[in-house]
Amino acid sequence: MKTRGKTFVHETIFKCRIYLIFSVVAFPCLYLNLAICQEIGAYRTVGSGNFGNISIWQIYDGASWSAATLKPCQANDIYIEPTHLLTLYGNEEVKSLFINSDSGADQKLNLNSYNLDIYGSLQAFNGYAPGVPTGSHPSTDWIGNSISSTLTFKGVSRVIIPDGAWSAQSTNSRYAVIFDPGEGIELICQRAFKALKFTIRSGTVNQKINITSNPNVCATFSFNTNSSLGTDEFGDFIIENGAKLITQCSSDILYRSGTSTSSRPASLFNLQAGAELILLGSSPQIEAASLQLNGKVTFLKNVGTQTFLSKSYSSSAIPIFFHTLEIHGSQNVNLPPAISVSGNMVQVGSGSFITNTTHLTLTGNHEQLISGFSMKPLDLTVDKTGSSVILQEDLTVSRNLTMLRGKVDFQGKKLIINTSNSGTYAYSGGSWEKVSTVTFENTPSALNASNASFPFGDRYQGGIRKVQFLGEHVGGDLSINYTEYKGADSNPGFNDNDINNTPILYRLYSYFQFSGLASSSNALELRISADNLIVDKPEDLRLVCAGYAAPGSHIESSDTINLWAIRKLTFDEAIGKNFTVGSFRTLSILPVTWLSLTAKVREYRAQIIWSVAQEKANEKFEIYRATDPLENWTKIGEILGKGDSEIPVAYKFMDESIAQLSTSYYQIRQVDYSGKWAWSRVVRLENELINPTDQLSIFPNPYTFGKISVIEPKSFNLEKTQVTIFSMQGFLISTFTFNEVGFSEKLEILNPGLYLITFSNAERSFQTKWIKRY
Repeated sequence: MKTRGKTFVHETIFKCRIYLIFSVVAFPCLYLNLAICQEIGAYRTVGSGNFGNISIWQIYDGASWSAATLKPCQANDIYIEPTHLLTLYGNEEVKSLFINSDSGADQKLNLNSYNLDIYGSLQAFNGYAPGVPTGSHPSTDWIGNSISSTLTFKGVSRVIIPDGAWSAQSTNSRYAVIFDPGEGIELICQRAFKALKFTIRSGTVNQKINITSNPNVCATFSFNTNSSLGTDEFGDFIIENGAKLITQCSSDILYRSGTSTSSRPASLFNLQAGAELILLGSSPQIEAASLQLNGKVTFLKNVGTQTFLSKSYSSSAIPIFFHTLEIHGSQNVNLPPAISVSGNMVQVGSGSFITNTTHLTLTGNHEQLISGFSMKPLDLTVDKTGSSVILQEDLTVSRNLTMLRGKVDFQGKKLIINTSNSGTYAYSGGSWEKVSTVTFENTPSALNASNASFPFGDRYQGGIRKVQFLGEHVGGDLSINYTEYKGADSNPGFNDNDINNTPILYRLYSYFQFSGLASSSNALELRISADNLIVDKPEDLRLVCAGYAAPGSHIESSDTINLWAIRKLTFDEAIGKNFTVGSFRTLSILPVTWLSLTAKVREYRAQIIWSVAQEKANEKFEIYRATDPLENWTKIGEILGKGDSEIPVAYKFMDESIAQLSTSYYQIRQVDYSGKWAWSRVVRLENELINPTDQLSIFPNPYTFGKISVIEPKSFNLEKTQVTIFSMQGFLISTFTFNEVGFSEKLEILNPGLYLITFSNAERSFQTKWIKRY
């Protein structure tokens, strides 16, 4: 328990090197009027010198100071007295560190490129120990001497920079600060703190604001302002994975210089992946020339208002690129005009992200969850290189929606575009998964491949069922409803309405419905893509309805990339119809949907097991093996498929010739009746048949033909080993002394069956099962 400012104290003190533990009872401070005292076991310097030099130290016994017999350690407060300079010649540790800050104190602590662990607080004082708590006075080199010199705060939750006992006035703080108390521990800073670098390695650092002063004063993290380090931005603040910064401040969270005439930002604010920044201030600002916000930024304010994270210095970076954003408080947070997010946006509290004036870009290769609120951005750009954006509410884009790449999973919710009647929709790539309805309000009159391509993901067949309307129309709000069903009808029983009355032999069960455009006699092209379906020729495709011919006339496609089914019709003709992809030749969905593929050792063979969700026109599976997955794949067998199946089917294959003491890779090639194929993923099998350090085995097992061998542990001598062969019913068949040729001959003449074979000598005994097939 810290005793400065307290009347009674108690403390457990142990001496570091001899681990002597003893207790002391509470006692009154000597100067009750000042409420100041040393703890029993506190140290003070009696001269300058090496931290480890016992002769520079005195220790307090509760009444007086006497010569120390050990150097200070984790249990001891230390006081650096006026005119003294304490120097480290190795890593050290103390409880609290008290440094004299009288005017002209100059350098008081030379860390000398070593580290000092602090388990209590860091404080300044005037006079002689215990002195009077005070902020640090201006000095040129109060604590030194380089960025490799570190103060590391460890220990339990506590105040580490007390109010009224520290400041950041020193202009040349030549050391770095590390906060590393461990998970679940909170360190509190009540006063400004200046250094070359700050790192939160673990636990939580709580940056307080002094609300008793006017104006309020933030416990700023500031950086060395000495001109030898340049006159521009300087200083890094890093929050590592698992660590957390809570700040109550709005302005002055960190900077290099806070004067009104020479405000300069820090060099870097780095919120690493897995780290968290919790903002409690009304208008939080971070002044850094470079921002790396790869962790979670949380807004937590329950009174007043709270604005989004910003900056005020002209040379500070604008906070635009974020990973995860969360609201835990009750106050709404207005997003800035432009922001890019690569992780989750989550509302936990009652406050919401207000996005109606924001151009929001969803990017990166992480899965993104938008949860707890209905997102209504002014503009939205989806530019994801991998994974999906997952929405839990409807998405309404007031103005511009741009799809560059990536998936948006609507989980059955709706998409509404251009409610402002002043925006555009532009499609380059990507897909919309599980979207129920898309409404394009104030649809442009000229429809083309960019502003009228609607990419619906097919959850059952895979691929993108892209819908296009091309041509001129007279306006309205285009609405597209997508209903998904599994599978396809391979005998729909109707003909197209062309001159040849062409019979339709195939159609998908999933279908689209269109509404909302104004009545018009203008002819449009309606297109739906057959992506990820097996199509012999694009001209075989037909746009049909669910069980009957589509209105309008068929347009033959030659596009082998998009695989369009195309119809020319008026929008009036499309209303009330259910459109889908069909074909006048046999068309198959992707023949198999892979569920799993595994390889395991079973009875001294490699067992390859795979399963598929369904099959369509599937002829066979070919099994391939390699010892190097990048080359030399060898076909080792094949199994006929079920042909057609709407239910999951499992297959297995036994590799009889698995190599000893090696790693094998397996891959399955599925082949359909038309000769097209699809590959499974690759699986790796670590051969565990033989572990020469602890087991014996017979190879091959099971046995079909060839020489029979024994592979034994290095510590087992087969030359003096007795071999005994039993049937599985326990009958003795043969016993003999092992030799390589005789062993193989005796096993080769056995009848097919399962045998129990024992190998025994004076040191060890092994028993193993062996199968003879023929």
